[in-house]
Amino acid sequence: MEVDPMWWDTAFFEGRPLATFLDERDVAAVLRFMRSRGFSRARLAAMTGMSETRIRQISQGRQRVTSYEVLERVAIGLRIPRQYLGVGGRGDQVPTNGAHEHSATLDRMVQDSWGELLAVLAARSNTSGCAGLRRPVEGQLRLVAVARAAADGRDRLRLLVTEARWTEFLSWIESNSNSPARADPLLERAYTLATEAQDQHLAAYILMRKSQQALDDGDATRAVGLARRARQLDLLPPRTSALCLIREAEGHATTGDSDACRQNIDLAFHLASAPSGTVDHLSGHCTVDYVRACEARCRQLLGDVPAATQAYEEVLADWPPDGRLDEGLWRADLAVAYLDEGELERAAAEGLSALRVAQATSSARTVRAVGRILPRLRRHRALGILPTLAHAYRDALDACND
Repeated sequence: MEVDPMWWDTAFFEGRPLATFLDERDVAAVLRFMRSRGFSRARLAAMTGMSETRIRQISQGRQRVTSYEVLERVAIGLRIPRQYLGVGGRGDQVPTNGAHEHSATLDRMVQDSWGELLAVLAARSNTSGCAGLRRPVEGQLRLVAVARAAADGRDRLRLLVTEARWTEFLSWIESNSNSPARADPLLERAYTLATEAQDQHLAAYILMRKSQQALDDGDATRAVGLARRARQLDLLPPRTSALCLIREAEGHATTGDSDACRQNIDLAFHLASAPSGTVDHLSGHCTVDYVRACEARCRQLLGDVPAATQAYEEVLADWPPDGRLDEGLWRADLAVAYLDEGELERAAAEGLSALRVAQATSSARTVRAVGRILPRLRRHRALGILPTLAHAYRDALDACND
């Protein structure tokens, strides 16, 4: 077994790109990665000029490597480009097995194509779901990371943005999967890349996504804080600001602050309906109807179930076919609203509709949302739709096994 220099640009380890550990000078993670690739402690000791005992202590997190000399020995011994560990300048040679000589050789059309492909995949995810997308997205992300590692100047900034957008999209895939916790480190990575690229619009959007993830995790206080941080960034397009306001409103609704929630929703309506001279390529889905659906969720969280039910029904009556992932969630919420009103048959029927959308879009997020009502419905054994609902639930779960 020999070190493959491409690992440092393309490998994933413990659910993260290996490059993120290098950025953090996390030698412990690097050593654990090498052990996972079959390198013994004795061999790692010989390669880095350290004792086996020290290799073990570092990999277990009992010692942290901060010395320039030791970092340099690790970089040289493991064939890591020295600048990846912060011990060399950008002029150092980056071994890429001939993949490219310089970022100038990367045709601008290729860089543009990554953005165009991402737009196609994002549209596909909203209509047909994220099933089957993880591996292709990871593959493209590795290619972008290789190009970014060798680039400088404006090309590097451009590729940082590209890598951040692909990483955020991968986090969206994970949010809708059976393992939503995998989205968190990806969002952290995406935010770091966007910040380094000085792209405030993208950084704000990623903070909004982190707020959304916090809401899914039940942490309303963190969700509000993240949404506010996002809104403080400069010169945001109206719809991105509206999305941040929505996440903040949902956090306030969760904690019962109806006045703050109302203020956020009203401003979100204003921004979503305002004419804009530019296309918001990140938040174009934040239409007035999207805000209305989120307002319904807030009313539901605040206990105004009749108003929430009416709003959901009106919005879903004309929901666009290019937003099926959101449709599944709204239908699951409407099922909960019906159940809270004592409308058992309608709750079960709407839950069934949500599960059919979940199956079509492979959305484990929607399946989890429907799962909230199943124990309550099972108490009513006389419901004739229960066997059909249970079967649809199993089918939707199977569809989410990507």
